[in-house]
Amino acid sequence: MSATNDTVIMQPLPDRQRPLPPTAHAPGFLGRVGRSVLDVLQILGESVFVFFGTLRRLRITGRTWTRIMAQMVRIGTDTLPLAFLVSLFVGMVLVVQAADQLQQYTQEILGSIVGLAMTKELGPVIMGFLIAGRVGSSVAAEIGSMNVNDEINALRTMDIDPVLFLSVPRFIAMIVALPMLVLYADVIGIAGGAVVVAADPAVKISVHQYLDNLTQWINFKDIVVGLVKGFVFAVIVSVIGCTFGFRTKGGSEGVAVSTTAAVVWSFVLIIVFDYIIVRLAILF
Repeated sequence: MSATNDTVIMQPLPDRQRPLPPTAHAPGFLGRVGRSVLDVLQILGESVFVFFGTLRRLRITGRTWTRIMAQMVRIGTDTLPLAFLVSLFVGMVLVVQAADQLQQYTQEILGSIVGLAMTKELGPVIMGFLIAGRVGSSVAAEIGSMNVNDEINALRTMDIDPVLFLSVPRFIAMIVALPMLVLYADVIGIAGGAVVVAADPAVKISVHQYLDNLTQWINFKDIVVGLVKGFVFAVIVSVIGCTFGFRTKGGSEGVAVSTTAAVVWSFVLIIVFDYIIVRLAILF
């Protein structure tokens, strides 16, 4: 430093003397669990918001009716061939498996086994899974693509309620079509069991005995339980699909993530509510 200059010039520190930036610590076990719990609660909260928002807007106008019919064709009519194939072979497998296990006892109860299994459990659950994989995923992908492309914001700009325009038609179509598909699956599954009874030499009873035992054991309550399950599963699939569609972010990758998450969440909630409905049905 010279005598005529009182300014101190600070020289940059060498790299080895510079302070290191603070490092971000990875969250521990409790942090990861807490984050997962918060994510689950957020998704459930958004689903409840979409559900009650859809209920508040439940009204059918001329344009809404057109969209409802289009969704019913997509959910119900287009699913009939696949539902027929799946239900037929489920009924056939039930008879084959049960007949093999009942060889040492009596095969006369095959009708009640197949009928009760299809009406109370397999029919609703299989149709719920089928619709969740086939329709619920497409609902999440369709609404999610609209979201990432700002088409939903465009609807708001045109003073069109996105929930009324997108969620309500799918909700109504789903709660109408899925219980009908459950009844359809019940009939096809029972018919598939009858085909095996008539054609398989390992089954020692007649089709008449099969149907007679079925009608003796199945009552109206069993059918109602299956229809209630179909209604609840329809609400789950439609609400979850719309929820993940509305919360989609991040372009095409976000659409893929939301589609997968919608199917997984639908499957999990279907199993959970299946248990709840069965427990309540036993109590009442």
